[in-house]
Amino acid sequence: MGDESKTPFKLRFYSFLLHCLARALIATCRTRIVAGEKRLDRIAENPVIFAAWHNRIFYFSVFAPKYLISRGIKLAMMSSLSKDGAIGASLGQRSGLRVVRGSAHRGGTEGFRRFYRVMKKESCSTILLPDGSRGPIYKAKMGVAMLAKLTGAPVVPISYQAERCWRVRSWDRLIIPKPFSRIAVVVGDDLAIERDADDEALERGRARIESALNEAGARAAEAIKGKN
Repeated sequence: MGDESKTPFKLRFYSFLLHCLARALIATCRTRIVAGEKRLDRIAENPVIFAAWHNRIFYFSVFAPKYLISRGIKLAMMSSLSKDGAIGASLGQRSGLRVVRGSAHRGGTEGFRRFYRVMKKESCSTILLPDGSRGPIYKAKMGVAMLAKLTGAPVVPISYQAERCWRVRSWDRLIIPKPFSRIAVVVGDDLAIERDADDEALERGRARIESALNEAGARAAEAIKGKN
């Protein structure tokens, strides 16, 4: 699953550079989890679905091993079948994550099946990006809610804000914290989707996930502004 040896050398090299850059850059920053840190200590025994917006993924490549995997949380991620996805997969593996290849557009069904098996058979938590690999930005698709329904695992929204950052000219405006910035992280409350949820209930769950992620980002931004 996610065998890096099958990734072209050039893409593996790019992922290596990104991994080194992320670790070196974030090492200069000061991170504080302003809400939900105690929640993380209870996740190792009961898998959850972490949900984060696509443009936060650069920082989470460092946050995941330092604050999640170090707590004994087994973590998997989905990476698209595109070239960009191959770089993301290699980067995720370097960060200690299990990688499942697939997306909502190519290989999505098989990817979700693999995620389901990883969560149920290996008690592995997952991290998914609700706005997917193509956006639109900050608009949650149905996949996260559907996986929560199938597995019975709660969705845990997680977001952050950096005091100073660069914004990449991509569809998601990828956020890269600048050196020596303060970073505020917010871990939201569990969001449950009932196993017998119908289409209307799934849509309500999708909307709740979207709203919770935006609220977590806003709360992190307030913590940065308040300098507390």
